[in-house]
Amino acid sequence: MTMRRLLTSSAVGLAALTVLAEAPPCLAGRTPEPPPPAGDRPAIRSVRVHPRTPVAGPKGAVRLVVEVVARGVAGPNGVTLRVEPGGRRGRSHPSTPSRLGGGTPWAPGGPSPLAPRDAEGPVPVAGQGGQGWEMWRFNPPVGLTRWYPSGRWRAIATARNARGARVTASASFLFKKATTLSGIQVGRVRKRARAVRLSGTLMRVDPTGRFDYWSFPRQRVTLQLRTHGKGPWKTVAKARTNGDGHFTRRVKRARGTWRVFYPGTHHYAHISALVRHVAHN
Repeated sequence: MTMRRLLTSSAVGLAALTVLAEAPPCLAGRTPEPPPPAGDRPAIRSVRVHPRTPVAGPKGAVRLVVEVVARGVAGPNGVTLRVEPGGRRGRSHPSTPSRLGGGTPWAPGGPSPLAPRDAEGPVPVAGQGGQGWEMWRFNPPVGLTRWYPSGRWRAIATARNARGARVTASASFLFKKATTLSGIQVGRVRKRARAVRLSGTLMRVDPTGRFDYWSFPRQRVTLQLRTHGKGPWKTVAKARTNGDGHFTRRVKRARGTWRVFYPGTHHYAHISALVRHVAHN
């Protein structure tokens, strides 16, 4: 009888060690949650793109980070992602989840506050009442450059479980090209002591690719005034650029700092003249 009890306790202990050895690393140090029933469909709670509005300049590329919160998925490819322009099937950037292990900072420049740096693969999301949500982070290997079409893009995530069921969710974002303001000047108007003239040129990333920036015609810019060093900007007037991207506008003379602001479009980013373009009257 004593020998039988010893054999039974040894078998139970061996089984417990086997279960612990097979536990995934992300569950170490906490009580594992029971897996969802086999018949449950996978679910995606959110898809987030960082930066929210990527802007490409004349050189270099903008790297994206896409975070997908999902549950009920199985395997290292339980969640996949594609990024494509305009919601249409066309050129896309296939991607795989980035690894968070080894202490390597995740792009674009530091450890994420949403997950521990020493985790691997999908990371459990805390504070969700034990519902099994996991964070999947993707870092597409191809960045967005001036050669890709600007406008609306979509990040489309697909989650699959062990039975082959799948669900899809997406997030849209605007990809824009950079703009710049050059030659901003504020000067007095001859024979009109109570007026000043604001002028300058609005430029955008050259759509033909021959130059870094080229003139941006037929766009509206806003002329603003700040009468105190830290006060709010007040809109005084608006101007429209001509065929060469140049604008000029005469406004009432006032003491303070002037600023030129371009609000941007769905395809081009906003820009404002630097504060150093000032005129004290």
